[in-house]
Amino acid sequence: MLTASKTAPRDLSESLPVLERDSRGVWHVRGYAEARAILQADVVQAGFKSESVAMMPKAMAKPVLFQDGKPHQEQRKQIARFFSPATIQGRYRPMMEKYVAETLAILQREGQADLNRLAARLAIGVASEVVGLTDSPTDGLTSRLESILHADLNVDRTPGGLVRFVGVQARMLDFWLRDVRPAIRSRQAQRREDVISHLLDNGYGGGEIIAECITYGAAGMVTTQEFICAASWHLLRQPELREEYVNGTDDERSRILYELLRLEPVVGHLYRRAVSDVTLTSGDQTVTIPAGALFDLDIVAINLDARTAGADAGEILPDRSLPKGVSGALMGFGFGPHRCAGEFIAIAETDLFLQQFLRLPGLRIVQEPEMGMNDTIKGYEFRNFIVAIDR
Repeated sequence: MLTASKTAPRDLSESLPVLERDSRGVWHVRGYAEARAILQADVVQAGFKSESVAMMPKAMAKPVLFQDGKPHQEQRKQIARFFSPATIQGRYRPMMEKYVAETLAILQREGQADLNRLAARLAIGVASEVVGLTDSPTDGLTSRLESILHADLNVDRTPGGLVRFVGVQARMLDFWLRDVRPAIRSRQAQRREDVISHLLDNGYGGGEIIAECITYGAAGMVTTQEFICAASWHLLRQPELREEYVNGTDDERSRILYELLRLEPVVGHLYRRAVSDVTLTSGDQTVTIPAGALFDLDIVAINLDARTAGADAGEILPDRSLPKGVSGALMGFGFGPHRCAGEFIAIAETDLFLQQFLRLPGLRIVQEPEMGMNDTIKGYEFRNFIVAIDR
């Protein structure tokens, strides 16, 4: 991960089976066609800390990320208006431009900054406007939501587990009091065009709304934040690609971003559990996987599947030829009923930022990033990624 370049393709020689069952009965999926078939089969969400959501009272509506079947389809249909390209261009673009300007002003004032912190400020600003968390300062909201999203949500009966549980509950209470409750009260008085207003119209209570806010935070903030860093890292280290991006058309820049996301998917693994038997054809073999089986979809490996992406799958090639119906990011935004609803917002936001960021005079990397892992999204985290400009 985070090693691809035009001149140094990834080593794909030690390829693993595209479909493999381990000793625990988990099915590991590393092929695009196999993953696509599974995501369209009779399966349910089993990742993103779904075990924590299972602990919610049955009377409460689950966050949209953890809904399945008709309830999920109906909810996605209702919220689609918040994420459409027309809405992004007409309503969100001025807002995104404002946050980009405010974020870059910090770098211009200070001369250098941690790009991850800048990206976090931008991503949470945009996500908060879409969701409706606009009744508290952005800086405080960012730190509170991050503290929840990076918390250890595993619950056990040990003393350490109890301490962690109490700590997470305290952070949730703080988030509720400072951010969510004020937003709800404001929209109870007057509805707006945002997700919280939509949830209130559908009879959601406070507990259900805070769960949705955290879900949208993970989906809309953390993922975009990290992708901005990954794209910047590649473009700053590869002058030719940077030049192509800065001088490219909208379509050319979009192709570069989708290709970078293919190689650096922010969500590294997707998990699904079979509701009924799933029959898969992989190569010349057909296998029936029983109901209840867990699928682990390795998105990094899937996006490098030479059968779909080509023999040069480990290289950055924005003009890559792909089969009809295959996204430029392959599984970078997922596939099927749970495909990322915020795809177009994430790309537009990243593009607006990079267009201005990459043109700053003397822009350079001062300190290469430290790489970590986010257990919630099973993806990479950039830390201490210091960049500087000429003042």
